Amino acid sequence: MVKKFLAHIRPKYIWSDALRFQTTYGLGGILSFLFVILILTGVLLMFYYIPSTEKAYISLKKINNIIPFGRLIRNIHRLSGDLMIIFSFLHMLRIIFSKAFDSEFRRQNWIIGTLLFFMLFPFNFTGYILPWDSVSYWGATIVLNVINHIPLIGKSVRLFLSGSLQLDDAVLIRFYSYHVFLLPLIFSFFLMVHYYLIRRAGGVKIKEKGKKVEISKLYEKEIMVGIIGMIILLIVCFKFYNAPLYETVHSKSIPKVIKAPWYFASIQFLLTYFNALIAGVVIPLFYMIFVVFFYKIKNFTIFLIINLIFFVFTIIEIYG
Repeated sequence: MVKKFLAHIRPKYIWSDALRFQTTYGLGGILSFLFVILILTGVLLMFYYIPSTEKAYISLKKINNIIPFGRLIRNIHRLSGDLMIIFSFLHMLRIIFSKAFDSEFRRQNWIIGTLLFFMLFPFNFTGYILPWDSVSYWGATIVLNVINHIPLIGKSVRLFLSGSLQLDDAVLIRFYSYHVFLLPLIFSFFLMVHYYLIRRAGGVKIKEKGKKVEISKLYEKEIMVGIIGMIILLIVCFKFYNAPLYETVHSKSIPKVIKAPWYFASIQFLLTYFNALIAGVVIPLFYMIFVVFFYKIKNFTIFLIINLIFFVFTIIEIYG
Protein backbone atom coordinates (compact mmCIF):
# COMPACT_ATOMS: atom_id res chain seq x y z
CA MET A 1 0.00 0.00 0.00
CA VAL A 2 2.80 2.43 0.95
CA LYS A 3 4.72 1.61 -2.25
CA LYS A 4 1.63 2.25 -4.36
CA PHE A 5 1.05 5.54 -2.59
CA LEU A 6 4.64 6.69 -3.17
CA ALA A 7 4.52 5.51 -6.78
CA HIS A 8 1.49 7.73 -7.42
CA ILE A 9 3.22 10.72 -5.84
CA ARG A 10 6.45 10.19 -7.79
CA PRO A 11 6.00 7.87 -10.80
CA LYS A 12 9.01 6.77 -12.85
CA TYR A 13 7.80 8.62 -15.95
CA ILE A 14 5.77 11.76 -16.62
CA TRP A 15 4.49 13.52 -19.76
CA SER A 16 7.07 15.85 -21.30
CA ASP A 17 4.56 18.69 -21.79
CA ALA A 18 3.95 18.71 -18.04
CA LEU A 19 7.52 20.01 -17.65
CA ARG A 20 6.88 23.13 -19.75
CA PHE A 21 6.94 26.29 -17.65
CA GLN A 22 3.76 27.60 -19.28
CA THR A 23 1.87 24.53 -18.11
CA THR A 24 2.08 25.22 -14.37
CA TYR A 25 4.34 28.32 -14.11
CA GLY A 26 6.17 26.33 -11.46
CA LEU A 27 3.62 27.37 -8.83
CA GLY A 28 3.26 23.94 -7.24
CA GLY A 29 7.03 23.56 -7.03
CA ILE A 30 7.42 27.04 -5.55
CA LEU A 31 4.84 26.24 -2.86
CA SER A 32 6.56 22.96 -1.98
CA PHE A 33 9.88 24.80 -1.81
CA LEU A 34 8.43 27.48 0.49
CA PHE A 35 6.90 24.86 2.79
CA VAL A 36 10.26 23.10 3.14
CA ILE A 37 11.92 26.46 3.90
CA LEU A 38 9.26 27.20 6.52
CA ILE A 39 9.88 23.87 8.23
CA LEU A 40 13.67 24.25 8.23
CA THR A 41 13.72 27.86 9.43
CA GLY A 42 10.96 27.11 11.94
CA VAL A 43 13.02 24.32 13.49
CA LEU A 44 16.02 26.67 13.80
CA LEU A 45 13.88 29.35 15.46
CA MET A 46 12.50 26.78 17.93
CA PHE A 47 15.97 26.42 19.46
CA TYR A 48 15.80 29.98 20.79
CA TYR A 49 12.12 30.95 21.02
CA ILE A 50 10.51 30.68 24.47
CA PRO A 51 6.67 30.34 24.47
CA SER A 52 6.08 32.46 27.55
CA THR A 53 4.29 35.79 27.89
CA GLU A 54 7.24 37.03 29.95
CA LYS A 55 10.04 35.71 27.72
CA ALA A 56 8.66 35.43 24.17
CA TYR A 57 9.43 39.02 23.24
CA ILE A 58 12.87 38.88 24.85
CA SER A 59 13.71 35.67 22.95
CA LEU A 60 12.70 37.34 19.65
CA LYS A 61 14.92 40.31 20.46
CA LYS A 62 17.75 37.88 21.14
CA ILE A 63 17.13 36.10 17.82
CA ASN A 64 17.13 39.44 15.99
CA ASN A 65 20.15 41.04 17.64
CA ILE A 66 22.40 38.36 19.16
CA ILE A 67 22.00 34.96 17.49
CA PRO A 68 24.20 34.71 14.36
CA PHE A 69 22.00 35.01 11.25
CA GLY A 70 18.96 34.98 13.57
CA ARG A 71 17.34 38.02 11.98
CA LEU A 72 17.92 36.60 8.49
CA ILE A 73 16.36 33.25 9.41
CA ARG A 74 13.36 34.98 11.00
CA ASN A 75 12.96 37.20 7.94
CA ILE A 76 13.00 34.19 5.63
CA HIS A 77 10.49 32.36 7.83
CA ARG A 78 8.05 35.28 8.02
CA LEU A 79 8.29 36.18 4.33
CA SER A 80 7.94 32.54 3.21
CA GLY A 81 4.67 32.26 5.14
CA ASP A 82 3.29 35.37 3.45
CA LEU A 83 4.45 34.21 0.03
CA MET A 84 2.72 30.86 0.48
CA ILE A 85 -0.65 32.60 0.70
CA ILE A 86 0.07 34.66 -2.43
CA PHE A 87 1.39 31.78 -4.52
CA SER A 88 -1.38 29.46 -3.31
CA PHE A 89 -3.96 31.93 -4.60
CA LEU A 90 -2.11 32.22 -7.93
CA HIS A 91 -2.03 28.43 -8.07
CA MET A 92 -5.81 28.32 -7.66
CA LEU A 93 -6.22 30.90 -10.42
CA ARG A 94 -4.14 28.75 -12.76
CA ILE A 95 -6.27 25.69 -11.96
CA ILE A 96 -9.46 27.64 -12.66
CA PHE A 97 -8.07 29.18 -15.85
CA SER A 98 -7.01 25.76 -17.18
CA LYS A 99 -10.49 24.36 -16.30
CA ALA A 100 -8.93 21.41 -14.49
CA PHE A 101 -12.20 19.98 -13.16
CA ASP A 102 -12.71 17.31 -15.80
CA SER A 103 -12.43 14.24 -13.57
CA GLU A 104 -13.54 13.14 -10.13
CA PHE A 105 -9.95 13.02 -8.90
CA ARG A 106 -9.34 16.62 -10.01
CA ARG A 107 -12.54 17.81 -8.35
CA GLN A 108 -11.53 16.05 -5.14
CA ASN A 109 -8.10 17.64 -5.41
CA TRP A 110 -9.61 21.10 -5.77
CA ILE A 111 -11.32 20.58 -2.41
CA ILE A 112 -8.08 19.35 -0.81
CA GLY A 113 -6.13 22.23 -2.38
CA THR A 114 -8.55 24.89 -1.14
CA LEU A 115 -8.46 23.38 2.36
CA LEU A 116 -4.67 23.67 2.23
CA PHE A 117 -5.05 27.30 1.14
CA PHE A 118 -7.37 28.19 4.01
CA MET A 119 -5.16 26.32 6.46
CA LEU A 120 -2.41 28.83 5.68
CA PHE A 121 -4.37 31.58 7.45
CA PRO A 122 -4.36 30.03 10.94
CA PHE A 123 -0.83 28.82 10.18
CA ASN A 124 0.34 32.39 9.58
CA PHE A 125 -1.83 33.91 12.29
CA THR A 126 -0.54 31.62 15.04
CA GLY A 127 2.98 32.62 13.98
CA TYR A 128 1.94 36.27 13.95
CA ILE A 129 0.96 36.00 17.64
CA LEU A 130 4.18 34.33 18.85
CA PRO A 131 6.37 37.48 19.14
CA TRP A 132 3.91 38.70 21.81
CA ASP A 133 4.62 42.32 20.99
CA SER A 134 1.99 45.02 21.34
CA VAL A 135 0.55 44.58 17.83
CA SER A 136 0.29 40.78 17.95
CA TYR A 137 -1.21 40.96 21.45
CA TRP A 138 -3.99 43.33 20.42
CA GLY A 139 -4.44 41.49 17.14
CA ALA A 140 -5.03 38.28 19.09
CA THR A 141 -7.43 40.16 21.37
CA ILE A 142 -9.53 41.30 18.42
CA VAL A 143 -9.64 37.88 16.74
CA LEU A 144 -10.57 36.04 19.94
CA ASN A 145 -13.23 38.63 20.71
CA VAL A 146 -14.71 38.06 17.24
CA ILE A 147 -15.02 34.36 18.08
CA ASN A 148 -16.94 35.36 21.22
CA HIS A 149 -19.70 36.75 18.99
CA ILE A 150 -20.63 33.33 17.60
CA PRO A 151 -24.16 32.77 18.99
CA LEU A 152 -24.52 30.30 21.88
CA ILE A 153 -21.13 28.61 21.47
CA GLY A 154 -18.77 31.58 21.05
CA LYS A 155 -17.10 31.51 24.46
CA SER A 156 -16.88 27.71 24.42
CA VAL A 157 -15.23 27.76 20.98
CA ARG A 158 -12.81 30.44 22.11
CA LEU A 159 -11.93 28.50 25.26
CA PHE A 160 -11.45 25.31 23.24
CA LEU A 161 -9.18 27.02 20.68
CA SER A 162 -7.16 29.25 23.00
CA GLY A 163 -7.17 27.32 26.29
CA SER A 164 -8.07 30.37 28.35
CA LEU A 165 -10.46 33.30 28.42
CA GLN A 166 -7.51 35.54 29.32
CA LEU A 167 -4.46 36.34 27.18
CA ASP A 168 -1.98 34.45 29.31
CA ASP A 169 0.64 31.71 29.04
CA ALA A 170 -2.02 29.10 28.30
CA VAL A 171 -3.07 30.98 25.14
CA LEU A 172 0.49 31.51 23.91
CA ILE A 173 1.49 27.89 24.52
CA ARG A 174 -1.70 26.67 22.81
CA PHE A 175 -1.02 28.78 19.69
CA TYR A 176 2.64 27.77 19.74
CA SER A 177 1.58 24.10 19.77
CA TYR A 178 -0.73 24.73 16.84
CA HIS A 179 2.00 26.50 14.91
CA VAL A 180 4.89 24.08 15.40
CA PHE A 181 3.09 20.74 15.70
CA LEU A 182 -0.62 20.37 14.95
CA LEU A 183 -0.93 22.57 11.85
CA PRO A 184 2.31 21.30 10.19
CA LEU A 185 1.16 17.72 10.83
CA ILE A 186 -2.30 18.23 9.33
CA PHE A 187 -0.94 20.35 6.48
CA SER A 188 1.68 17.70 5.58
CA PHE A 189 -0.97 14.97 5.53
CA PHE A 190 -3.27 16.90 3.19
CA LEU A 191 -0.30 17.89 1.05
CA MET A 192 0.56 14.22 0.52
CA VAL A 193 -3.06 13.51 -0.39
CA HIS A 194 -2.91 16.47 -2.79
CA TYR A 195 0.13 15.00 -4.56
CA TYR A 196 -1.48 11.58 -4.59
CA LEU A 197 -4.64 12.84 -6.27
CA ILE A 198 -2.61 14.71 -8.89
CA ARG A 199 -1.06 11.41 -9.95
CA ARG A 200 -4.36 9.53 -9.76
CA ALA A 201 -5.75 12.13 -12.18
CA GLY A 202 -2.88 11.45 -14.60
CA GLY A 203 -0.65 14.36 -13.59
CA VAL A 204 -1.21 18.06 -14.20
CA LYS A 205 -3.82 18.92 -16.83
CA ILE A 206 -2.20 19.46 -20.24
CA LYS A 207 -3.57 19.93 -23.75
CA GLU A 208 -1.12 17.62 -25.47
CA LYS A 209 0.70 14.91 -23.57
CA GLY A 210 3.69 14.64 -25.90
CA LYS A 211 6.03 11.81 -24.91
CA LYS A 212 6.95 10.30 -21.58
CA VAL A 213 10.24 11.25 -19.93
CA GLU A 214 11.98 10.06 -16.78
CA ILE A 215 11.05 11.68 -13.48
CA SER A 216 14.68 12.83 -13.15
CA LYS A 217 13.85 15.64 -15.62
CA LEU A 218 11.35 16.96 -13.10
CA TYR A 219 13.91 16.69 -10.30
CA GLU A 220 16.34 18.80 -12.34
CA LYS A 221 13.76 21.55 -12.76
CA GLU A 222 12.75 21.40 -9.08
CA ILE A 223 16.38 21.68 -7.96
CA MET A 224 16.83 24.66 -10.27
CA VAL A 225 13.70 26.34 -8.88
CA GLY A 226 14.93 25.64 -5.35
CA ILE A 227 18.38 27.15 -5.95
CA ILE A 228 17.00 30.24 -7.70
CA GLY A 229 14.29 30.64 -5.07
CA MET A 230 16.79 30.37 -2.21
CA ILE A 231 19.08 32.97 -3.79
CA ILE A 232 16.18 35.40 -4.25
CA LEU A 233 14.93 34.83 -0.69
CA LEU A 234 18.40 35.40 0.77
CA ILE A 235 18.90 38.63 -1.18
CA VAL A 236 15.44 40.02 -0.37
CA CYS A 237 15.55 39.05 3.32
CA PHE A 238 19.10 40.29 3.77
CA LYS A 239 18.79 43.65 2.01
CA PHE A 240 15.14 44.66 1.62
CA TYR A 241 12.81 42.85 4.04
CA ASN A 242 12.72 43.03 7.82
CA ALA A 243 10.16 41.01 9.81
CA PRO A 244 8.44 43.48 12.15
CA LEU A 245 8.86 43.40 15.91
CA TYR A 246 7.00 46.17 17.69
CA GLU A 247 7.30 47.41 21.27
CA THR A 248 6.76 44.99 24.11
CA VAL A 249 3.21 44.34 25.28
CA HIS A 250 4.38 45.04 28.84
CA SER A 251 4.71 48.72 27.97
CA LYS A 252 0.97 48.86 28.80
CA SER A 253 0.39 51.25 25.89
CA ILE A 254 -2.19 50.50 23.20
CA PRO A 255 -0.83 51.08 19.67
CA LYS A 256 -2.38 54.15 18.02
CA VAL A 257 -3.24 52.04 14.96
CA ILE A 258 -3.91 48.33 15.34
CA LYS A 259 -3.48 46.81 11.90
CA ALA A 260 -4.36 43.20 11.26
CA PRO A 261 -1.87 41.15 9.23
CA TRP A 262 -2.40 41.90 5.54
CA TYR A 263 -4.21 38.60 4.89
CA PHE A 264 -6.89 39.62 7.43
CA ALA A 265 -7.01 43.29 6.37
CA SER A 266 -10.21 42.84 4.32
CA ILE A 267 -11.97 41.42 7.40
CA GLN A 268 -10.72 44.33 9.50
CA PHE A 269 -12.15 46.67 6.85
CA LEU A 270 -15.53 44.91 7.06
CA LEU A 271 -15.49 45.22 10.87
CA THR A 272 -15.77 48.98 10.49
CA TYR A 273 -19.13 48.61 8.70
CA PHE A 274 -20.62 45.38 10.07
CA ASN A 275 -20.82 43.75 13.49
CA ALA A 276 -18.23 41.17 14.48
CA LEU A 277 -20.48 38.17 13.74
CA ILE A 278 -21.20 39.25 10.14
CA ALA A 279 -17.74 40.59 9.27
CA GLY A 280 -15.60 38.10 11.19
CA VAL A 281 -17.59 34.88 10.94
CA VAL A 282 -20.46 34.84 8.44
CA ILE A 283 -18.78 36.52 5.44
CA PRO A 284 -15.49 34.55 5.76
CA LEU A 285 -17.46 31.30 6.19
CA PHE A 286 -19.55 31.92 3.07
CA TYR A 287 -16.38 32.85 1.17
CA MET A 288 -14.72 29.59 2.22
CA ILE A 289 -17.76 27.56 1.12
CA PHE A 290 -17.84 29.44 -2.19
CA VAL A 291 -14.16 28.68 -2.91
CA VAL A 292 -14.20 25.05 -1.75
CA PHE A 293 -17.21 24.19 -3.94
CA PHE A 294 -16.30 26.50 -6.81
CA TYR A 295 -15.72 23.49 -9.07
CA LYS A 296 -19.50 23.18 -9.26
CA ILE A 297 -19.88 26.78 -10.49
CA LYS A 298 -16.85 27.00 -12.81
CA ASN A 299 -17.40 30.70 -13.55
CA PHE A 300 -14.04 32.41 -13.61
CA THR A 301 -15.57 35.91 -13.84
CA ILE A 302 -17.53 35.48 -10.59
CA PHE A 303 -14.44 34.18 -8.81
CA LEU A 304 -12.37 37.10 -10.08
CA ILE A 305 -14.94 39.77 -9.14
CA ILE A 306 -15.44 38.47 -5.59
CA ASN A 307 -11.72 38.25 -4.94
CA LEU A 308 -11.14 41.63 -6.54
CA ILE A 309 -13.59 43.13 -4.04
CA PHE A 310 -11.67 41.58 -1.14
CA PHE A 311 -8.42 42.83 -2.70
CA VAL A 312 -9.78 46.40 -2.84
CA PHE A 313 -10.88 46.13 0.81
CA THR A 314 -7.36 44.95 1.71
CA ILE A 315 -5.66 47.83 -0.10
CA ILE A 316 -7.99 50.41 1.47
CA GLU A 317 -7.42 49.01 4.97
CA ILE A 318 -3.63 48.83 4.61
CA TYR A 319 -3.05 52.17 2.94
CA GLY A 320 -6.23 54.07 3.82
